[in-house]
Amino acid sequence: MAENREYNSKDELINQIISEEYRMFSEVQNIGGRASCQDDYDTFYIMRCAQHSIFAENTLKSYLQDIEDAQKAERNLITEKYSWMMEETDPIWFKEKLSPHLPRLSPRKMRLVESMTVTFMNCYEDVKKQYPNMLAWGRDPYDNQGGASIRLYFSGELKTWSEGTLLLACQDIISHLEKHENPVRMIYEKIMDFYSRVLM
Repeated sequence: MAENREYNSKDELINQIISEEYRMFSEVQNIGGRASCQDDYDTFYIMRCAQHSIFAENTLKSYLQDIEDAQKAERNLITEKYSWMMEETDPIWFKEKLSPHLPRLSPRKMRLVESMTVTFMNCYEDVKKQYPNMLAWGRDPYDNQGGASIRLYFSGELKTWSEGTLLLACQDIISHLEKHENPVRMIYEKIMDFYSRVLM
């Protein structure tokens, strides 16, 4: 998946990140076998590119360093994200099988994750009020009964980031809000722009 335009330095950085993320995503071992979404690179690229686009280059560089550090330690951040999500969706399995293999989260890191998640979901609610039909087809924002919620996906991922990356990401979100920009809306607009290019 590539857009028909010249890439700037941030675009190149995002593409490098997505390449590493997709490799980790492809290596995730599912209990029920390989999932079909693991072979859908285009959708993966669109969703990840849209999310990464709201962050500044310094934040993205810090996240890429997180990925490189994880690789050196033979850790898969995507596997860890799904493991953290199971803390809510399957707490017994998480406690017995997954938790012992995950890095411990400091109180400071948990405060950053919780703060960013609350802010993100508040922004989501604002977009939902403005464009209820646009968000009606997606994941449930909070309920995990029919599958992992938007909130759980977001918070699970944040737990795999370093404190340094989380601090920079928080600053980016604050900067958007100070400029009266809604980062969640920016993500959805980027997704719609990708799909509009495909349909043209």
